[in-house]
Amino acid sequence: MLQARFGRQPQDADTPPPFLLSETTVTSQGTVYPMLVVTARACRVFGEERIEALKQPTSLSAADRYLIEQTKKGGSRVHLAAFRAANEAGDRLWSFDPKLTSSQAEELGYLITKSLLPVHRRLMANGVALLAHTECGTRECYAMRYGVRRLLTELEQQPHADAALTDVDRWILRNMLFHFALDLEIVTSSILPNQIRMIERRWARVSDLVTKLPPHFLD
Repeated sequence: MLQARFGRQPQDADTPPPFLLSETTVTSQGTVYPMLVVTARACRVFGEERIEALKQPTSLSAADRYLIEQTKKGGSRVHLAAFRAANEAGDRLWSFDPKLTSSQAEELGYLITKSLLPVHRRLMANGVALLAHTECGTRECYAMRYGVRRLLTELEQQPHADAALTDVDRWILRNMLFHFALDLEIVTSSILPNQIRMIERRWARVSDLVTKLPPHFLD
């Protein structure tokens, strides 16, 4: 059962956090589960320059570390998170440059998914079992799903040298990440209730995977 309460963002007007954090709930079989909702403050459009940048080695950004720290405050219990691609005003918060070809969009979806795996491992270690991306554009949603499938195929063909890392990444790609073009309200009311029951049945497995992961992958 999900009981974690989420940490709140610092009240420093001079250095506003990169994300707005709020909380909603998902009801499944009469049980109400809290869900952290993450909304970016600034709009971003990703194009060819982002593709080239992500081909280089990347490290955790300040925004990544902020989000990881916020989920850590919730405690090491199963809980849910949503990353919105649009705000309450309907503004698109992240999208792909319309000039990208279909193959470039797929490549970008793959590279973004790959670059975020270190973040998702840490979120998983903090108890986040499901991360839903909502209100994505149709093109972006397709590209991100393509990235997930491609990474899974690569893991099957060439696993990491560390078997525990392979198991964690495989679980993340198969069970944790979801990309929807639908509104957050529709996702929380119509889709996630069934996913919660599946995750609860498998949470012992998730905990075991995290326990076996060498600490240096989570530093």
